[in-house]
Amino acid sequence: MKKILLSSVLSTLTILHAQVIPGVNSKAGAMVVPKGKLVAGMKYISIKRDSMFNKTDEVDNLQNLDATANVTLLGLRYGVMKNADIRVMIPYKQIEATAKLGTNDVAIDNDGIGDIIIMGKYAFIPMDTYGYQLSIGAGIKLPTGSTDSGFKKAPPFATGISTPLPTQMGTGAEEYKLSFGFSQMLDPTWRVDAHTMYTYRPKAENDYDFGNELSLDLSTTKALTDKLNIGIEYNFKYNTQTDMGEDTNPQLRAMLPFKAFSGNAGYITPQIEYLPFGKPKIHLGIGVSILAHYNLKEYQPLEKNQIVARVGYLF
Repeated sequence: MKKILLSSVLSTLTILHAQVIPGVNSKAGAMVVPKGKLVAGMKYISIKRDSMFNKTDEVDNLQNLDATANVTLLGLRYGVMKNADIRVMIPYKQIEATAKLGTNDVAIDNDGIGDIIIMGKYAFIPMDTYGYQLSIGAGIKLPTGSTDSGFKKAPPFATGISTPLPTQMGTGAEEYKLSFGFSQMLDPTWRVDAHTMYTYRPKAENDYDFGNELSLDLSTTKALTDKLNIGIEYNFKYNTQTDMGEDTNPQLRAMLPFKAFSGNAGYITPQIEYLPFGKPKIHLGIGVSILAHYNLKEYQPLEKNQIVARVGYLF
């Protein structure tokens, strides 16, 4: 009798937990889409970088860098079998930046499709069996974003060098990803999610090394009503040292504000989610990621906050 009652409660939680939407950056923790179901979502990220940092200090913006990036992600997730799904993420990037390097004014205005990511996730401990869920995932980032010479060039003293790769649409090389997720319902209206991912990055276009990355997202969300969720996340990332390859020398590298992220940074992300019909069929969310701490490997730009918005639809 106790086993039947426990099974009934867990089944109810499994149904109800879908109404407490995972955090905007949580990558859904360990949650997978049911077999045969399709979830479509669009996520918009707005980033402004006009401040420079080195190690644990904010420093002078010597090049007067003023950069903005708007990234729109189209995501599709499909349940391919019980406790397993596959995901495709297609980014569209808009990058604008101005800077003064020596006596040269540099302006960059790039946009286009970025590198597409394909990931699979399998929940090897399902929610309805243990009351919590664990998953493992793997995937690849494909070099679909353009890295061609049509992009703006670096300043005249760097003759023949294309725009540093962080401002281009793609890296020109595959990346490989491995993830681990956790999800648990504390009650039918309150959930916690955790997700960590390791990304291995071989040398990219022009012998550019973006550094390998480890990310961690911790999230808790609470349903205040059947139509309103609130939540808060901690988002952390660590990148190993980057290398611009043969296109730059140490002197030029020190001057260029356009660098791929290296070091670590953590953000706190309060957020709110609206379910207009009281069910997760359609959900709309917005959050603001606020820089909480950082320790960077070299002089480089870093955003103090990000605006993240998303809309999702369950078919």
